Amino acid sequence: MNLFLEPWFAHIVHWGPVQAFAHPFSNYAPAYLYLLAAGSFAHSLLATIDIIKILSVAGTIFLTVAVADLLRAARVDCRGALLVLILPSVAINDALLGQCDALWAGSCIFALAALLRGRTLAAMLWCGVAIAFKAQAAFVAPVIIGVMIGRRAPLWQWAVPGLVYIATIIPPWLMGWPLDELLTVYLKQAQLDQLAGRLPNPWMLFTVFGEESPRSFFALGYAAAAAAAVAIGALAARNFRDPKMLILLGALAGTALPFLLPKMLERYYFLGDVMTLALALSMRNSLSAFAVRAVQIASILGHLTYIYFFHEPWPALIGAVFAAAGLGAMCALAAPAFGGLTADIRSALTGKARPQLKASGDNLAV
Repeated sequence: MNLFLEPWFAHIVHWGPVQAFAHPFSNYAPAYLYLLAAGSFAHSLLATIDIIKILSVAGTIFLTVAVADLLRAARVDCRGALLVLILPSVAINDALLGQCDALWAGSCIFALAALLRGRTLAAMLWCGVAIAFKAQAAFVAPVIIGVMIGRRAPLWQWAVPGLVYIATIIPPWLMGWPLDELLTVYLKQAQLDQLAGRLPNPWMLFTVFGEESPRSFFALGYAAAAAAAVAIGALAARNFRDPKMLILLGALAGTALPFLLPKMLERYYFLGDVMTLALALSMRNSLSAFAVRAVQIASILGHLTYIYFFHEPWPALIGAVFAAAGLGAMCALAAPAFGGLTADIRSALTGKARPQLKASGDNLAV
């Protein structure tokens, strides 16, 4: 609040909600700043922290509606989406810390729900909105790309997310904010921190035992995350008509990618937190129930480390074990689909045809 959000808000109040964008004042993309500008109209009635947190709580409601929409698209009882409002990691992130992760995560979930209904253009629009708020929207990209390939979406639709992002930066550019700074916001964010990170993942070993040593190993994390993304994308392309499988892959992508990548911050399991809840609500089996609990514990330990143990991040190191356990449960759920994918690849390489498949609803069974 003191270092970032409150100074940004003070700048908007001082210069006005329009003129404030005439020159750079934040390391965020403009989309969230527009919301702060709208909130500035209430600055004479409410304290700055109250306005910021009202925006965050409104984001939680938006996220809850998104999860309900996803469950409806998967033909699952959507009332369980109300659990988002009391999900501990969401409450800590939004109501306590005043973050805006619910906005990009909710947009990602709306995009996935649109794809479940076959509405590829709507999905691309929501992807653009998600990217306009945070670069972490890329965590869901493998699933989105896979489904778009599976549905053979028109090529022109692939440009829509980028166009949406460009549309959000045009107003400040016209006001005087340099275009190169608007286009490189996320690149500069990535350059801010060269340490291993504070998310409960394997890189916490370096954070705890040797912060200067991991840089030479970052390439391994990037390669592992890229391999996981390709596998998830391939499974999404193969199972693009299976709603529950796509929810599983969304939960897997939202957890596995930040788990493998270095330089992740303590709240980067946010999409995984919410998608594992959607997974448990849609599949309703022991593995999905275990996955949501394990990922939630990992995320809570990450947040508590940030708040109370920033210089001694042992809880986050313990959280990495829970995150790995949750990923293990999700991988077990995805194993049959992955087995089918590898069999397809093997058949393609050997030239042998697979057994005839029999259609059963939206799923395929041998």
